[in-house]
Amino acid sequence: MEIQQTQTNGARASSINQAITKGNRETTNYPTLKKSDQATISKESLAKFNATLKLNNVLEDDRLVQQFRKAVEEYNSPEAVEQRELAQLEKEQSYNPLTDEFNLTVKGDFPENTLYHTVSEALKGKVVNEWVYAVQLTDSIRSAVSMKDKSVEERAAYREAALKQAEYVAENYFDNEEEKAVFLDDIYRHYENDLLREQGYVVFDNSDLNPFKEYSSPRDNGNVSYMALARAYMDEDTFERWNNNEASKEETDKFIRALVNNQGKWSKEIIQATELNAQQAEKAIAEVQEMFASFDWQDGLFRVTDGEQPDYLEKLMKWNKDMLNLFHKL
Repeated sequence: MEIQQTQTNGARASSINQAITKGNRETTNYPTLKKSDQATISKESLAKFNATLKLNNVLEDDRLVQQFRKAVEEYNSPEAVEQRELAQLEKEQSYNPLTDEFNLTVKGDFPENTLYHTVSEALKGKVVNEWVYAVQLTDSIRSAVSMKDKSVEERAAYREAALKQAEYVAENYFDNEEEKAVFLDDIYRHYENDLLREQGYVVFDNSDLNPFKEYSSPRDNGNVSYMALARAYMDEDTFERWNNNEASKEETDKFIRALVNNQGKWSKEIIQATELNAQQAEKAIAEVQEMFASFDWQDGLFRVTDGEQPDYLEKLMKWNKDMLNLFHKL
């Protein structure tokens, strides 16, 4: 009886063991490698591999490697990165397109019917590089367009300095009265257009389209446009989607409902804000014009005569002098 029980237990254990083994095989499903699938590492390859391991261990202790790693860490440190950025900024700020030797060899063509073209054509043979001069003079006359990062006051100063220089150049470097008149007429026209921009107008220099307020459009007859209302009273993300025809119907409908209830009020607020900005700009420009009238002018250069002056004035005086230095000697 005991023998039979032992045999039964042994058979059951064997059965369980076979089931576990079979289950493991089914779960892991490891492949059996054939001889043809086995890789053999040659003695030479094994020797190279061992040498690499030894080399890595040597490099860990190598003094030059440690110095190199330290240098890399120092180069990439926040302090070193900041120092390089400051050096680059200083280099960029010290760059002067009016004195840079390479820049003075660069020339290009301007589209006709632009002030750039008028100035460059009029001054061919009179300056070292008429292309560089035309860019600088035109950008200063049109400072409301080209110097948006500067204050109204500083833009006005560059505009006035450029106008004064253009008048000096016309008087001293033009023999033909007709050419002189054409040159100055274009200067004055662009100068007046830029003053209008400072007063809140949209002006196209070379178009028959009359100037119109920046909050309006040619088809709105001076009224506040829907675009201006949306730009002012939609949140920025929604406006961007709306302007790209990507706003949802719900977003558009929500704005239209608000517009119906508030169009008159919103329009009045936009007009008042624009007029206030225009008044402040006119005041700043008038003060700059008065300042320039007080300067002592000689041979196209101006000298400060009295009182404390704006920080930008020293840089502007250098710009004016560098521009005149581009002219060939009379």
